[in-house]
Amino acid sequence: LGEMMYKSLGESPRFVYCPTWIFDASISLLECLAAVTKSEKFEDIAETSRIGKYYAVEDMLTTKDEEKFGKITMQQHYDTIVS
Repeated sequence: LGEMMYKSLGESPRFVYCPTWIFDASISLLECLAAVTKSEKFEDIAETSRIGKYYAVEDMLTTKDEEKFGKITMQQHYDTIVS
């Protein structure tokens, strides 16, 4: 999908790969800091990181076959947005 977006924009793709263990490590560190410092700020950042990981690893598509396919392609959709 990312490549399609860049294609619609007429730009070369630029991606940054982040393995999921980075989320786990940073969440653990933030939880530890929150516990040690009793800081609500670190608790909030840890929660935001957990939410970010959820959206990074969970399927955001429907599981119903009749809802998975539309009448246009994603490329057509992105092209329409850009134009």
